[in-house]
Amino acid sequence: MEWTRPAKVLFPSVWHRFQAKAPMAKKQLAWYRVQDLPEDRFDDAIRHMCDHFARDELMNQAKGLSRDLVAMSDVVALWRAMLPDRLSLVCFREGSDEIVAVNILDVASKSDQDDRRFDSAIFQAIYDTIEYVSKRANIFERYGVDRYLNAMGLSVNPEYRGRGIATEMLRARIALCRTVGLKLSSSCFTGPISQTAAVRAGFQEDFAITYGELARVNRKFSYPGIEENFCKYMSLRVD
Repeated sequence: MEWTRPAKVLFPSVWHRFQAKAPMAKKQLAWYRVQDLPEDRFDDAIRHMCDHFARDELMNQAKGLSRDLVAMSDVVALWRAMLPDRLSLVCFREGSDEIVAVNILDVASKSDQDDRRFDSAIFQAIYDTIEYVSKRANIFERYGVDRYLNAMGLSVNPEYRGRGIATEMLRARIALCRTVGLKLSSSCFTGPISQTAAVRAGFQEDFAITYGELARVNRKFSYPGIEENFCKYMSLRVD
């Protein structure tokens, strides 16, 4: 049965509040909140992801995703298909409506038949890489679950990087999962920065492979210039 957000869970809800350095400040702290992404900010969130995640994420950089119009059309269509699940998160600084960070989320189910085909060879390769790594991680059997909270991109506004925002975004998933009835949050973390944030948030490594090894599995999994880096599937159990 397809998963839907429980009707009793208020939308949008705030899941986490924390303090971190304010923008353009060396010592001053500001309060931030992580909440459900409101429907009236869907377009803004997509724009944020196009401007930052599509360009900066390690695999996207290596494949030149942001420079390919067809690839960008594919990834935007996927994000738009995920947003109606009402699980994606956004971070705001208190007193501001500027987007600090976005995490696009949905539910992965054991019954999913995920044979999605895209028009872009670039995005198809990236998507298939994530699928390969997730299958090797064997999440459903490893944790004995039928579904888990899944991600397709987390990005922090460059003006707010270096403040631990990504870690706090990942921690917000705990309260979200507990409230909507999910016992596991699992994601593909594709570079050292996101992997460090995941460890700090309590995620553990399920499967890791270098990009050089991925290229030997399948030529379409080639990511020039990052062969020594690891692609990791990592999970956080929510009790």
